[in-house]
Amino acid sequence: MQQPPTHQPQPQGESGGADELRSDAQQLGSSAANRLHSEVDARKGQAAEQAKSVSSAMQKAAGELDQSSPEWIKSAFRHGAAQIQRFADTIEHKDSRQLMGDARQFARENPATFLAACAAAGFAAARVLKAGGEQQGREGSGGQQPWQQRDRSQDENRAMFRSSETGSATRADTTGELA
Repeated sequence: MQQPPTHQPQPQGESGGADELRSDAQQLGSSAANRLHSEVDARKGQAAEQAKSVSSAMQKAAGELDQSSPEWIKSAFRHGAAQIQRFADTIEHKDSRQLMGDARQFARENPATFLAACAAAGFAAARVLKAGGEQQGREGSGGQQPWQQRDRSQDENRAMFRSSETGSATRADTTGELA
């Protein structure tokens, strides 16, 4: 017969250390959350202004469509502009904690739409970051992509290796090709 396992009390020092670590972790998490919320609150004005700019551009585009354009396109532009304007107003008048609560509620009520929006936002962010990285790479390398830049020392090493294989003395010219 097996005896039930006995619980051995831990020494007070080990339990106190774990409690202290737990408390530190909670404080760190709380501090990080507060900092995130303050950053979001500080930047939400810019986001609201940009959303309002997009809304007005869509309203203007709807007004500039010619008479031969279908009415449903004009209506879609106007409706989209109104939705973006409401979104901008919401961002402007709510704090970050309320916005997070709204996002959680939307995700619970519409999980498929929420995931699709996250995927679209991720795709858009990747495109923006990729475009920015390509622009930065061109500025720093005289218009060449990093994979297009030739490393002269690698070319010279290849030339020396080839010359040692053939037993002849060849040199690398300015393009890195064998002469």
